[in-house]
Amino acid sequence: MLNKIRKSTGSWLIKFILGIIVIVFIFWGVGSFRSQRLNVLAKVNGEEILMESYRLAHANMLDNYKQMFGGQIPEGFLDRIDIKQQVLGGLISETLIRQAASEMGVLVSDIEVQNIVLNIPAFKHNGVFDQRLYERSLRGARLTPTAFEAQVRQHLLTDKLKTLLGSGLAVTEAEAKEHYMYENDEVNLAYVSINASKCETEVNATGQDLTFWYESHNENYITEPQIKLRYLAINESDVDDANITDLEIKAYYQDHRNEYEVKEQRRVRHILLKISEGTDKDKTEEIRKKAKKIRDRIEKGEDFARLAKENSEDAGSAKNGGELGFFGRGMMVKPFEEAVFSMKEGEVSKPVLTRFGWHIIKLEKIEPGRVKPLIEVKNSIAAKLKAQKARDMIWDRANEAYDAIIQLGSLSAYAKQHEIELETTELFSQKKPPAVIGGDPELLKTLFVLNSGELSSLLQIHQGILIAEVLEKKAPYLPSLEEVKEQAKKDYVREKAKELCRMKAQELLEAAKKQGLETACACKDKGFKIQQTGLFKRTDKTAKGKLPSTVAQAGLSLYEGKAYPDEVAESGNSFYILAFKEKKDADIADFSAQKDAITKRILEQKQQTLFEDWLKDLRERASIKMVAKI
Repeated sequence: MLNKIRKSTGSWLIKFILGIIVIVFIFWGVGSFRSQRLNVLAKVNGEEILMESYRLAHANMLDNYKQMFGGQIPEGFLDRIDIKQQVLGGLISETLIRQAASEMGVLVSDIEVQNIVLNIPAFKHNGVFDQRLYERSLRGARLTPTAFEAQVRQHLLTDKLKTLLGSGLAVTEAEAKEHYMYENDEVNLAYVSINASKCETEVNATGQDLTFWYESHNENYITEPQIKLRYLAINESDVDDANITDLEIKAYYQDHRNEYEVKEQRRVRHILLKISEGTDKDKTEEIRKKAKKIRDRIEKGEDFARLAKENSEDAGSAKNGGELGFFGRGMMVKPFEEAVFSMKEGEVSKPVLTRFGWHIIKLEKIEPGRVKPLIEVKNSIAAKLKAQKARDMIWDRANEAYDAIIQLGSLSAYAKQHEIELETTELFSQKKPPAVIGGDPELLKTLFVLNSGELSSLLQIHQGILIAEVLEKKAPYLPSLEEVKEQAKKDYVREKAKELCRMKAQELLEAAKKQGLETACACKDKGFKIQQTGLFKRTDKTAKGKLPSTVAQAGLSLYEGKAYPDEVAESGNSFYILAFKEKKDADIADFSAQKDAITKRILEQKQQTLFEDWLKDLRERASIKMVAKI
């Protein structure tokens, strides 16, 4: 429950803004970029989109995808999604929105932008907006306040237009009820799954088969470009004289006291009586009265922890007597936080309402804010300064070594003069780099543009600095069938087994349509195992984890009059024969509790669809001229 309460306030706009703050934009060719910053990329109804705007937006989107995939974007992904057109399309849409808003008289005032910025938690210190923190945060994302506030203004403007365009939309009770019934009816499916691996033993790969396969798929066997390096690594671990004085530690502590500030923390217990989304006022009041009765029992001397175990509906904390531990400001939803930080030690609150329900809170302990003394943080400061000094020292050594290498004319001459033994890699591709290089795509890209015999610049690797020379460069080539015979055979068998498996699954499906799934499986006598999902709702994308989402969705299209699909469902290397078993209609009794939430959701969907159609129409009627290529 603690994790749910924490950080639960905040609109889509705040989440977007916080997302921007953590982005570190990537710039290519900085000198060239600056010299061409005024280049025009496109004109939308005469309004210019600058190349600078495109590059910043491209870097923004690229970094978002990197974060989405944990730092490594899958090969070919950016081409498949056509990231260039995505970015350009976004900039054109923003321009059209601004132009339309101006014509319609829809404006966003400076005060509106200011109110959003002033209330972003990331820009606050001790609950108060901090201008220096604001500017420092934006510098970290390579944004100016002007550029950032323009982003906020654009999103506020878009939000206003959506609201204005959708102001005439409505959702009838019949629509909401139909949506509720659709979402909450349940279906039970029988299914048989066949994995292609079971068919591999039935595939006979002759020499002629492999030859034909290889000739038809030889693009799959073209090798990656490869390089072989000779290199000098200057490692941080080699630095053993990065000593730090007490004076340096003290100076750092005095300059960075804010880093060692510990904010006030409060430890509480709570008892939660939940309120589900859409609960009406009468039910809410009924639950409040129940919470008050529990509080009255505490006031009369009953043990809070025991009552929490017996009554709290927060499963995570109830078993521990309602214990939530220590937390500071900004970590809980607002009503909960306001109550806790207005209480005295040992005090029990009146029932407090949040979106989770009614809480009874007991403040157990207050730990006042403080600044950690130097004696407490001295070792950590020393370690930090030592690591920084070591990094500075290896860069100094690397620069000295690089200058000497250039003067001597080669890496090997430097190694000979200094009696250093250079390391050498085997031939490697970008997909399988040696451990010393690591998987940094930018570093690999830098190395692979070097020619044979060419020396790299100073390259930062995870353990230090690398100076590398390309000993050999091998272009991509198509190996003979003999060289890749084993891999070709595996690929051929895997593909043919999949075709065979698909055919068997389709045959079983056709038999099931005529005889029923149970009879068809028995007649085939292939050990097919019939399983059932059990009843599951449309909102359950995986049928309680028993089916892949695409297969589960295919099963939801079945009904009593159509017990079998037209085609076998497929996911990865597995094929599924599905059969409708039963359907259970939604319980209409629960509709009233969910009506408001469903109505709101349908209305938002309608507004979004209307806005997208409106924007599409704007684009079709707009004059859009490309001035430069992307």
